[in-house]
Amino acid sequence: MGWRGLVAVATLLAVGIVGGFATAAVLQSSPVTSGAPTPVTAADPSFPVIPPPPLRADPPQPPLETGLPLREVAVGTDNYRFTFPAPRGWSRFETSSNEVKYKKPRNPSNTYILRVEQVITQHETIPDILAARIEDLKRDEEDYTELSRTYDALEFSYVHDGYRRFGIITWLDINGTDQAEAEIAVTGRRVDVPGMRELITRVIYGIRAG
Repeated sequence: MGWRGLVAVATLLAVGIVGGFATAAVLQSSPVTSGAPTPVTAADPSFPVIPPPPLRADPPQPPLETGLPLREVAVGTDNYRFTFPAPRGWSRFETSSNEVKYKKPRNPSNTYILRVEQVITQHETIPDILAARIEDLKRDEEDYTELSRTYDALEFSYVHDGYRRFGIITWLDINGTDQAEAEIAVTGRRVDVPGMRELITRVIYGIRAG
């Protein structure tokens, strides 16, 4: 993993998730008191504005902790194998030979999850794979909001199944191939964001080939 990637990710992780967006004040000039009033066209009743449904309450499990004990695990096969640290005691799920997920046992899936994937077989540069992922999120998820982006990392929020979710993804070129080799992602609730940032940083600094 090059210094450029580490600096870019560190810059991203230093940027705080914005809890809400400030509403801009709309400045209007004083109304004109002279002249004939101008009629206002009423909104077309055949196109009512339907407000989005309210968000569902997050699961009540405690936030993702910082300073979790880690253990070395691996993903991939042969020349595309990576070793990295994952939280000790978390359950492992292998979605494919190149991707693994870790989740705290008995926690629902919409609390927090660590995912690590070997992506070198996609033969994409980091900027290309990042841009493609943004397009996927915009297409597949509701209310996608980009919170921060660097050369090799993305922090964002979205709504999935009625829940507000937060995600951090980074891509690493571990062997200097000029291609994205490893994808590391942590997803969670708003309350999990500090723990998510700390966990992904520890995974970044602990991952290695072989």
